[in-house]
Amino acid sequence: MAQREIVNRTKSQANTVWLFDFLQKYWLLCVGIIVCYPLLKKWYAKFTQDAEEKALEDAEKDLKIAVSNPMTKEIELNKITPRKEVHDIAESLAVWLGTNKQTKDSPWYTWITEPFSNFENEKETINELLKVKQVTTVPLVIGCYYVITRRDLKADLKKYLSTSELKKVPLFN
Repeated sequence: MAQREIVNRTKSQANTVWLFDFLQKYWLLCVGIIVCYPLLKKWYAKFTQDAEEKALEDAEKDLKIAVSNPMTKEIELNKITPRKEVHDIAESLAVWLGTNKQTKDSPWYTWITEPFSNFENEKETINELLKVKQVTTVPLVIGCYYVITRRDLKADLKKYLSTSELKKVPLFN
């Protein structure tokens, strides 16, 4: 057996070199922790997800699949309300706000491939919103808009319309 050579260090050398000695001895363990920590964290989060979040995520996936087909989209819209005029208002809002292409699941490059999704038509949007006369119709329009785009209508209105335009439609403030 080869004997290790004992190196006598001064006190200042010993204080500065301990980290290098540790890393030299345990470098494989340090690399393993750095690489495996994110994987273990993701795995732990996956198994600790509660049932309510899992059900919500599954419903979102089902809705995404259902909206991809026009027939199933109509069925999903009819679950909210059978009124065709509400469906038309929600679809028109999605088109005029440019969110019919920029859904929650669209890829990041949608702004390049669908250039009209970058622009909203405030005048037409306001005209569509003014078609809603009753307060009870507002949640139906918001629900239908969510089915079509999987986005929140009120958040999109605040994002894409100016405050002066939003004052014209007090039901959606």
